[in-house]
Amino acid sequence: MTLQQILGYILAPIGILMGISPSEVVQAGGIMGTKIITNEFVAMGELQAVMGELSEKTVGIVSVFLTSFANFASIGIIAGTVQGISAEKGAKVSRFGMKLLIGATLASILSATIAGLFL
Repeated sequence: MTLQQILGYILAPIGILMGISPSEVVQAGGIMGTKIITNEFVAMGELQAVMGELSEKTVGIVSVFLTSFANFASIGIIAGTVQGISAEKGAKVSRFGMKLLIGATLASILSATIAGLFL
């Protein structure tokens, strides 16, 4: 098993709620998990490689999910930027890094779910 497959199984229930077909949900969840762990550029490359295997609706939902700042690198960039402005505020933002990541991921899920309603 690969890390991408494990992430696919973890995100599978969320993918089904988003409207992704059960037959494609593990593969799509793996791509979404890759985005959270790495960044959207790596995940878009993964999506491009398998676009022919996925339905148009799944590609649309995953594409909307991938166009956000819900990943560890983005949270680091935000914390570093705030740290540059104010060291005190930067420390506060750093403490809430995981909460920021979860909130950004939930926003991505909501956006992708709404897009899925129209696809």
